[in-house]
Amino acid sequence: MSPIRWGRAALLAPVLLSGCSVMQGFWSGEPQRVSGLLERTTDGFVLRECGSERVMALTESQMLDGIYQLASQPGQIAIFTDLIGEIDRHGRLHPEQVLRMQSHGRGCSDDSADSAQWVALGYQPAWQAWLSPAGLVRSDGNLTYPARSVVIEQLPDGALNAATPSDHQIELWLYPQACQDPVTGDYFHLRATLTVNGEQQRGCGYQGAIIAP
Repeated sequence: MSPIRWGRAALLAPVLLSGCSVMQGFWSGEPQRVSGLLERTTDGFVLRECGSERVMALTESQMLDGIYQLASQPGQIAIFTDLIGEIDRHGRLHPEQVLRMQSHGRGCSDDSADSAQWVALGYQPAWQAWLSPAGLVRSDGNLTYPARSVVIEQLPDGALNAATPSDHQIELWLYPQACQDPVTGDYFHLRATLTVNGEQQRGCGYQGAIIAP
């Protein structure tokens, strides 16, 4: 199954239509996924990349500023952010899509996305689900259950469904809609629902590090 890249085509359209000769040499490569501590300074935003000493200035972005105002706490000047953007030849990061922006959680030490294609979670009650080539693993906050084989289907509207074969005892839906957790205020680029034995739990989700085949 090919990976879902919601919004990427629309975001890149202005660049593609502006003429390759104009942009040649300006970008350092393909869009990159970068995570780190996003800090507001007097000159705008900078991102201190996880696991690195690199500090990147970000170009002005109404999208990024709007999500920061939505997800940050009063008086907060730094927040964990996971985003996709392009780095120009001057080392500036041009944000295209914010995957998540979190005041809560483990920030750079959170490796839950490293071995997953998709991650979904909720806080009240606490639950989490990871979708990977090994299947669907879920946790109810107290216990993590073994991976279950699932059938994955991508719908024309961009939604993704993963369900256990035949009985649909476990079913995860991911929708290409922005999601703000009502408990923490954290922002994610996907809305999620997890159904286990008929009991539905709502939450948010984001793209993992593994690209689906």
